[in-house]
Amino acid sequence: MADGVAGLKDEISQLPRENHHLEVVREFQDGPHVITQSEGLIGGQGVFFDIFRFEDGLMVEHWVFSALAAPPNDSGHTQTDGPTAAKHGQDTEKNKSIVRDYYETIHISGEHGKIPQYFHGDYCVRHEPGVRDGVAAFTSDLKELIKNRSIDAIKFLFAQGDFVFIAAEGSVGGEPCAYVDLYRVESEKIVERWGFSERIPPREQWRNNNGMF
Repeated sequence: MADGVAGLKDEISQLPRENHHLEVVREFQDGPHVITQSEGLIGGQGVFFDIFRFEDGLMVEHWVFSALAAPPNDSGHTQTDGPTAAKHGQDTEKNKSIVRDYYETIHISGEHGKIPQYFHGDYCVRHEPGVRDGVAAFTSDLKELIKNRSIDAIKFLFAQGDFVFIAAEGSVGGEPCAYVDLYRVESEKIVERWGFSERIPPREQWRNNNGMF
């Protein structure tokens, strides 16, 4: 998308007037940032994570990550089902710290032997396509995923209550890639995860100079 309000108007003008809809499934706020997860029909059925940054009550910056919609996974979960409202009574900063430590330890440093310390036994509700619930299943899947991918650095970390959102930069098959994850935390353990990866287009395809992060 081209930069500025003009770029936004141009993008919207190209959307079809019919068979086009978008529904926000869950949203939460961390300081000036609002994070939404949505699903809908925009050039094909898809799921989306958006980050909006506000100043003086007005939107000044926007990031979006998207993936194609998929059927329910082997445990019957879709990419967007599950709890939709953050539990505000939870310790946001504590949960943010837990997920940051988990992500840096497991996904960036690759210390997979420490996976059990972040979960309640085998309990983990997973919303990725083609997977099934449980920490054992996640650990098995991860062994295959790391053969072709790397996650190098956390770029965004936002939270409210039990919801913690991470966007990270890495690669798949040597090509630049963004990883987006939304975690839900209960009693200081990860209990649920939504998310996907998205390839970052080559520089010559960009219509602005801002980068995906």
